[in-house]
Amino acid sequence: MRPLAIALRDTKIIVRDRRALLILLAMPLTIIAILGLALGSLWSGEGAINKFDVAVIDHDHGSASKVFINDILKSRDMKKILSVTGPTEKHARASVADGDLAAAIIIPAGFSAAINKGESAKIEVIGDPGQQVRAGVVRSVTESFATHASSVLISVKTSVESLVGQGAVPPSQIVGLSQTLAAQAQTELHKPQITVVKKSTASEKSVSALQYYSAGMGVMFILFGSMFGAFSLLDERRQITLARMMAAPVSRLAILSGKLGGVFVIGSLQFAVIVASTRILFGVNWGPSVVGVVALAAATVFAATGMAIFIASIAKTQGTAAGLSQGLIQGMAALGGSMIPLSVMPPAMQNFSKLTINYWAISGFNDLMLGKGAGAITINCLILIGIAILFMALGVARFRYE
Repeated sequence: MRPLAIALRDTKIIVRDRRALLILLAMPLTIIAILGLALGSLWSGEGAINKFDVAVIDHDHGSASKVFINDILKSRDMKKILSVTGPTEKHARASVADGDLAAAIIIPAGFSAAINKGESAKIEVIGDPGQQVRAGVVRSVTESFATHASSVLISVKTSVESLVGQGAVPPSQIVGLSQTLAAQAQTELHKPQITVVKKSTASEKSVSALQYYSAGMGVMFILFGSMFGAFSLLDERRQITLARMMAAPVSRLAILSGKLGGVFVIGSLQFAVIVASTRILFGVNWGPSVVGVVALAAATVFAATGMAIFIASIAKTQGTAAGLSQGLIQGMAALGGSMIPLSVMPPAMQNFSKLTINYWAISGFNDLMLGKGAGAITINCLILIGIAILFMALGVARFRYE
């Protein structure tokens, strides 16, 4: 029996096994959907500050308070994150205390008069301790306006007093100059002091939760899928089928190559289905480089195939192989980033994660998803191929055919 025939036979056996197909295809897609959709709003800073309501209670109704509300809080930029509401002060305080509002702004009576005189003026901001980021945004905007308003009008008052004191302005022109400077000051107050700018650079870009877990769970379940090849080898050795195959005019290397070929074909088909399904069902973008995705997927499946023969070589029974594979795969998944994002791991753990198949596969797919070309994952592919060769060398050396 030739290696290709052995590989095709093993592939047909797996394809006809509904339980195997459930594990290889349905489970990864289900977990990807659960993790990707559930954690999407918390992923990579997505939705860190969603638009929220802020209560504004205006007891002043003066020129300065109107500028603050209409030209600052309701400006085009601030509308991206703030929605101004106008409840009563009692209701606003209660809503903040209950956590229903992130913050409330209370403008006291006489605020505009104090600003226009260049006197000290305060605006009260009440924030919900449970929403510190949002409350901090409101407090920063308010403090910025109050500081700017005070500094502008104090500058006007100081300038007029200085010119009068130096005799540079005749008494008859003091009123006109004051009005001119005051008008200019009002113009300055109408200028927003805080602008919301959305900017992203290559280093700041990150994949979405659905993208990350499509790669992470895809890699993990490729490793699980490869174990069917290990189980098949052990089962055939137990049933003496392997010994019968060896009685045929075919070398041991050809037999083992055929078995490994079957694992590789199954893994390749499995990952192809995962890529296509996540693209169709969830709109996951695997990046513009099809060559890169195919090459990295092939290297990942190759590494998983090598791991399968290694486990088959050290396990005497399917039960032992199952236990070893569960521990090894779940350990690599946790350490290599399939379960916990690599970016949030401590530096020491990130260094250890480089010992896993998952790390090199996931980091490579992330690079491709961010728009990088096939050249960016060359090192990842070479390391995965190296892992595969190491596992295979150890496995072939230890494997017992009888």
